[in-house]
Amino acid sequence: MLITPRRDLKILATLLLLSGTVTELASAQQAPAATGRAAIAGQLAQDFVAGRVPRDEEIQQAESDVAADPANFAAVRRLGKGYFFRFFGGGSVAFLPKAQTTLERALTLQKDDPETLAYLGALVTFAAARLDKNDAAKQKAGFDKGFELLQRAEKLDPRHGAVVSVASASYLELPASYGMAPHVIEMLEGMRRGMGPMFDRFSHHGRQRLLLTLGRAYAATGKPDKARAHFDEALVINTESTEAGLIRAEQAKLPTP
Repeated sequence: MLITPRRDLKILATLLLLSGTVTELASAQQAPAATGRAAIAGQLAQDFVAGRVPRDEEIQQAESDVAADPANFAAVRRLGKGYFFRFFGGGSVAFLPKAQTTLERALTLQKDDPETLAYLGALVTFAAARLDKNDAAKQKAGFDKGFELLQRAEKLDPRHGAVVSVASASYLELPASYGMAPHVIEMLEGMRRGMGPMFDRFSHHGRQRLLLTLGRAYAATGKPDKARAHFDEALVINTESTEAGLIRAEQAKLPTP
């Protein structure tokens, strides 16, 4: 069992919210529920409730769904994503091989599915960042593999909401030598432009997470004023949310204007 660092929790929350909530605004082609499960209200993404780690009973149900229909691509991918979040948010290394094996199995059922590739790339990237800190060569190999998977996913469907959200958050975890922060800005500014006025009608969670990620990317490119503007905009939306605390922590890292 691992204790999940606060920084990882921030990234996890970004992934959970962006992959669920921002996907709704990005006009991604989301599959319906894998089984006869009741629909999750207020979400187009129907795998898990956005904004939290899947619960034990949800993982167990996903496992039962796959056992009942092993060739059901949507069910297998859903289980792989559930394992991914349990490894990352739950802090258990036991879920890492389960997530990798299941996501790879999903790719045998639907080759080159962009969303599966994005989650697999994120998994490899975060595993390298968290578990290989004491082995530079192994960590670099993990980062390279994760980067390759993320790039493949984006190339296959650059407008897919889950791909954009998961890849953008993952790119920021790569070392600065990969030079991905400017690309993250391009990705998310494009997503926001595509949302148009719908952006202001969406939940404060989704808007704050998008602005948080954008702010982090601008800070990483040496543009503290733009980073601060995004953080300030996010705090106008809600000053009492969990996201607000994370945003203030990022604000504190910026140089004094």
